[in-house]
Amino acid sequence: MIAYNPEKVYLQKHQGATQDGRADMTNFEMDLFDTRINGYQLEKEETEDCCKNSCIRPPCFPICAIALFLFMVVFFPLMNDDNIGGDRKYERTGFCTDTCSLRVVESIPTGIIFNGTTLNPSTFDAWKDLLDNAKTSIDFAVFYWNLRDKTEYPTADKGKEIFNRMIEAGKRNVKIRIAQNSAGDLSPQSDSAFLEKHGLAEVRSLNFSHLLGAGVLHTKFWIVDGAHIYIGSANMDWKSLTEVKELGVVITDCACLASDLSKVFHAYWKLGEPDAAIPAKWPVNMRTSFNEENLLNISLNSVPSRVYISSAPKPFNPKGRENDVDAIIATIENARKYVKVAVMDYVPTTIYLPKNHYWPQIDDALRSAVFRGVHVHLLVSNWTHSRSSEFEFLRSLLYINKAMNPKQGRVDVKIFTVPANKTQSKIDHARVNHNKYMVTESRAFIGTSNWAGDYFINTAGVGLVISETENTQIVDSVHAVFQRDWHSSYAHDLKI
Repeated sequence: MIAYNPEKVYLQKHQGATQDGRADMTNFEMDLFDTRINGYQLEKEETEDCCKNSCIRPPCFPICAIALFLFMVVFFPLMNDDNIGGDRKYERTGFCTDTCSLRVVESIPTGIIFNGTTLNPSTFDAWKDLLDNAKTSIDFAVFYWNLRDKTEYPTADKGKEIFNRMIEAGKRNVKIRIAQNSAGDLSPQSDSAFLEKHGLAEVRSLNFSHLLGAGVLHTKFWIVDGAHIYIGSANMDWKSLTEVKELGVVITDCACLASDLSKVFHAYWKLGEPDAAIPAKWPVNMRTSFNEENLLNISLNSVPSRVYISSAPKPFNPKGRENDVDAIIATIENARKYVKVAVMDYVPTTIYLPKNHYWPQIDDALRSAVFRGVHVHLLVSNWTHSRSSEFEFLRSLLYINKAMNPKQGRVDVKIFTVPANKTQSKIDHARVNHNKYMVTESRAFIGTSNWAGDYFINTAGVGLVISETENTQIVDSVHAVFQRDWHSSYAHDLKI
């Protein structure tokens, strides 16, 4: 390349002056132009010589860019082992075109009778249908397993039947994956170990002590064939089918919702890898578009509805996923007439940490609702493992009624007790109302967590929010369950 020569410029300026004394710029400009042209020619020649021996020539760059784009769009999604996060139309539009069906399903403990009411389908029958009709895959998120309990109690047979149908599904080449809490003395997870040993399922266990320092995977959901789901309170335990009162929902032919729930499962699956750690930032394909700010528009039983799935704990949630407790609080804040809650435990503290602390988020939301005129009903369980402090916290809620004027709301609390005879009382961790749901005049929340701080801080759980405004068919079906239980002989007012 020709270098700029200041001496040459100086001579041009003084030797090429015009008659009026102005510098003759023509020669200078021409020399400068000539310098640029010669420099360009040298650079061009150098580039051409270089490119003769180069594997990537200038014309190749657009081709490489196009090839990279095609790889990212076409082939990269195929390398996604869980086939999640694809660019689906409903994620862009917020409208699911699936014709989804929803059923409320329940487990009613033996001996419990609700006179004059129509019962919902049983959890047992719903699970049988899902297993028998599974064609390609089932993903289970499980707290613990106890379907094959060695007890000779008569109703334990239903657990064994469900387990046998799992075996049958695996034998017909249905791909079964299980994300579960890590095994311990109280829950050896022997059922899943059997399935894994016999090549019927892939199993990954989450070690919460390693991941968060404490906690458990308390979630209970199924995803079948990428189109059907179960979310509810029932564990993989024969008692959850016959001796514990449970409530959940089965949603079928609903790939939109199943796909979103699969992102939660995928997080569990990744965290179940050996020596897994919670990532600082979750992958983009695990994000969701649907939350309290942006509910998914969907048809449930031919009724226009809006839904989203929440999850806890917060570190498990990729971008866009609503935190479980925030979904609960949003549902309470959305209520204008009433909030009705059925939950096993209600405690505004943590209860399992080495140093428990006050945790008032939900309690504050309920008190605020009462103050703005909402009627709050709490149906809480009483059983052999209830804490006496729980009822004192509930009484503290009742006391605010004395401070409310007639135009404001109020709180009513009832305690639900599942009776047990001498034989039934010997069944460990049974004969209890294990429900975890809430209903308002326009929303239903179906959850898997008890309402105590630990369940939202370091314990995994999910919730399903269903919002209806014009036709509240689904919400009404959940409300009917609450009303039946509230007015039953098994529920009694908590007295101050």
